[in-house]
Amino acid sequence: MSEIRLVAVDLDGTLLNSRGELPPGVFPAIRALAAHGVCFAAASGRQYYNLRELFAPVASETVFIAENGAMVFERDRNLFDSVLEPELCQELLTAARKLPRVFPVLCGLESAYVSSDDPEFLHNARKYYTRCETVSPLTAALARDRICKVAFYDGVHAEENSYPRLRRFADRFRVSLSGYNWLDFMNPGVSKGAALARLQCRLGVTPEQSMAFGDYLNDLELLRQCRYSFAMANAHPELKAAARFEAPGNDQDGVMRVLRTCFPFLEAAR
Repeated sequence: MSEIRLVAVDLDGTLLNSRGELPPGVFPAIRALAAHGVCFAAASGRQYYNLRELFAPVASETVFIAENGAMVFERDRNLFDSVLEPELCQELLTAARKLPRVFPVLCGLESAYVSSDDPEFLHNARKYYTRCETVSPLTAALARDRICKVAFYDGVHAEENSYPRLRRFADRFRVSLSGYNWLDFMNPGVSKGAALARLQCRLGVTPEQSMAFGDYLNDLELLRQCRYSFAMANAHPELKAAARFEAPGNDQDGVMRVLRTCFPFLEAAR
C-alpha cells in the first residue's frame, strides 16, 4: 500500500473510542504521515471549530472535512462550503417542531445555533459544537450566518423516529443518518465522499491512492471514494457491506492498528 497518499478518517465510533478519546500516538502518526507525503483528513459530522480544537497540535498537518462534507478547511482556510437556502431551512424546522424529542441545530460557518434548553440535548450538542450560541427564535440565525447544515438531535432514535417522518425532504436536501441520535440535512450532492473527491482533485490524488475509515451511514460515500475502504468492527451492517476491508473496533485502537500495518514507518513515531 505504499502508493497511498491520502487517509480520511471519521471520528465518532471510528478514530475516537467509546469515551470520545483520541488514540495514543495519533499526533506523532499524523506528523509522520505528512513527512512522508501522505495527507491526513479528519472527516466528521462535527463542527470545524470542534475538530480544530481536537487536533490543535497537528492542525497545520490536517485537512478538516466538517459538517458531513458541507465545509472543508485547510490551515484555517475555508476551501469549500455549501450554503442552504433559508426558506427551505424554515420549512424543515416547521415540520420538525411536531416531532417528539427532536431538537434542531443550525450549523453555520461562524457558529452553531440552538434554541432549546433541554439538558440532554445541550449536553450532546456541546460534544460536537465547540462554538454554540442560543438564539430565539432559532430562525434568526438564518440571517446572521451562512448555514450549511441543519442537524437534529433525536432523543428517541433517529433511524426510527425522525428519519421516516422527515425523509420527504430528500428531494430538496441530502439527508444523512450520522449516528444513533443524529439526522443531518445538507444541500443535494453534499457528503463526506463528495468533499473528499474535491480534496483528491486539489491534491492530484486518485481513489486508488486513498484510504478511508468509517462506522456509520454518513460514511458510505467516503468509503466509496477510496480503494482502501475500511469499516470498523463496530460499524453499521450496511457500511460493512459497502467496505472492502474491516478494521478492529474503535475501542481496540482499530484505525491506528491498520495504519501501522500499512505504513511501517509509523512504528518509529509512537
